Amino acid sequence: MPANSRCLQWFAVALVYIFGFGGMLASAQYELRIGVIDHPSGSMVTGARLAADHINDAGGLVGADGTVFQLTVVDTPPDNMEIAIANMKQASVFAVIGPESDALVAKHLPGLQGIQVPVFTPATSDTILLADHTGRIYRSRAAENTQINGLADYLVNALAIQSIHTIQLDIASTASLISFANALAEFGLRPSNLALDQSRLNPQAIGEAVVQSAPDAVAIFGPPRLAAQAVFQIRDSGYAGALVYSSAHEPDFVELVPSDLLPGLIGVATWSHTLDDAASREFTRAYAGAFARLPDAVAAASYDAVTLFAVATARGGEITSALAATSALTAVQGTLNPAGLLPGETSRNSAVTRFNKYGAANVVARYPHEIDIVEPTREPELRPTAVPAIAAPATTATPTGYHLRITREFLNVRSGPGTEYDIIGQVIEGAQMRIQGANVDHSWVVIDFRGQSGWVAAYLAETFGDRNLVPILQPPATPTPEPPQEPDLLVLNAQPSRLNIGQSTTLYVTLLNQGLSPASRFAVAGTFQPGGQFAGVNLAGLDAGQQTTVQLQPNLNGTSGPQSAVIVVDLNQEVYEGATGESNNQAYVFNYMADRPVLASGAWTTSAGSIDLDGDANADLAWSGNDLVALGNAAFAAIGQFSTLSQTHYDVIAAVQANATIVDAGQLANKVYALKTADGHRGAMQVTAVARNGSITIEYRIYR
Repeated sequence: MPANSRCLQWFAVALVYIFGFGGMLASAQYELRIGVIDHPSGSMVTGARLAADHINDAGGLVGADGTVFQLTVVDTPPDNMEIAIANMKQASVFAVIGPESDALVAKHLPGLQGIQVPVFTPATSDTILLADHTGRIYRSRAAENTQINGLADYLVNALAIQSIHTIQLDIASTASLISFANALAEFGLRPSNLALDQSRLNPQAIGEAVVQSAPDAVAIFGPPRLAAQAVFQIRDSGYAGALVYSSAHEPDFVELVPSDLLPGLIGVATWSHTLDDAASREFTRAYAGAFARLPDAVAAASYDAVTLFAVATARGGEITSALAATSALTAVQGTLNPAGLLPGETSRNSAVTRFNKYGAANVVARYPHEIDIVEPTREPELRPTAVPAIAAPATTATPTGYHLRITREFLNVRSGPGTEYDIIGQVIEGAQMRIQGANVDHSWVVIDFRGQSGWVAAYLAETFGDRNLVPILQPPATPTPEPPQEPDLLVLNAQPSRLNIGQSTTLYVTLLNQGLSPASRFAVAGTFQPGGQFAGVNLAGLDAGQQTTVQLQPNLNGTSGPQSAVIVVDLNQEVYEGATGESNNQAYVFNYMADRPVLASGAWTTSAGSIDLDGDANADLAWSGNDLVALGNAAFAAIGQFSTLSQTHYDVIAAVQANATIVDAGQLANKVYALKTADGHRGAMQVTAVARNGSITIEYRIYR
């Protein structure tokens, strides 16, 4: 059988299950979007794109009714999670992958749940799924405690470790340390913790203490920078026992440890490109060929997440039920078995790694014990047959200077640093070129493009090397665009930014015809959440260069919170606007807060005396000059997750137990408080200015 026929044969069972033979007979094809919260060339995006391409190349995803879907991956960066979540909602995705960070998932869990589609995160914290009660959050790789259990098994049963010391370098690693100690205890081994002053770490003292106690193994817990220092000092002190750092494979750690200190270092991951089973080999080969770099565990998890979602979708029915019923799915990481695991868990696969003499982290044990890796006491052998699978990235010499590598199908080259500049050509995926200069923030770089300077968006590609080697170049003058000859309708703005739930709200939308011809009849509309409320209006027309304001009146119904909607101009495409004019008809994204109606709002300033916020003649608060005091049945409580009053909304306020009755002046400034008035109305307030023995200013919003 030719090699290309064998490619991805490990996926054959899943492909037959997803596509069957009906995929060749289905006539219509539809787009099914999968959102990824990751940077454009990040591991989650690339892993998801590769899976989507493989499914599409095999004929698409065939639903239970025979409908053929083409998978499309849309990505958004995690830099601002509120915007990222709004983008996912706006893109009408059917599933989301990411974010990767445990902290981001925990902080933005309500927002991720609010997308109301399955969310697959590679975050490994043991507490992520415990906080989810919606059934929409899934972990795309094994939890941290599962990985640590495998690590403990390897140390005790494979290496016969009898004594082990643990070193904790920061408070944040406490949960990991406890999980490791509990795992060892299951095998009858109790580690000793090396007492450290974490506020004043002394790496040299760590090394000396380890050498003096001479345990069989030392396990380090903490951030990569501190762990690298500890490894250096421990080895420099002469310790020759086993060193363990669970994240030893992470680039942030490896790059900080001298290469001669890496051999023998033990870590654990959910997957490694050094695995030698068929699924891992074929995935590594395909990924390296597509992106000219080796995949990591997050890329493998994202590939598997798309595969799992596709299989569940093909089953038909409600997606969360279909996911929960999926079992024994052969995937890159190993067998995925949501049906046999706790809700939200999809995988229990992990791999213990150990650095060889060449500085590569080879897999020495895999859990569950599905595949024999190597004898744990023997150095893994280098296999000549493994070289061709990763030949492209492995044999390419790293060029000197500052370079750009194209990771998309193609990337536009422009005459200047911005989309307002003309496109002078394109460069294709895999192309690599030297960077000759950049703008001030290096977001756009200059390459030699057919004998002239071409500007490329660096944030859409992969850059490597020393960027300090290139000069900062003055951009060309911004071109002045010629106004379109046809009508060109667009939305300028929409107000207010807070819409009422449970009653009709008037939204004022300002429109402009920036073209040189009048527009005939057209419609403006949007669908608003919560409740999926459609609101629209028809206009008789709009003269060239003129603007007007129309009123939309959505009637929202549901829970309060931040939302976004696309306001579409020329909804029914009644006006011919040319290519440029048509492209901006759906460009305006309206971000707003859906909230309960307000009884009273504003600002109150007083030097002393009582304060009646809801205007019912019963004082709610009193300012003494030193303290803010709740009167009667009133009470308040600080809300730590908000920095401004505008971020709050009714449901989050109603969930806070307001029980404080007095706050000192020194604790008031700029804090946001949930409030219950003397008459029982819910609200929020923020002290925007306060002076001891002086005046206080309170901004407030009281709900009906």
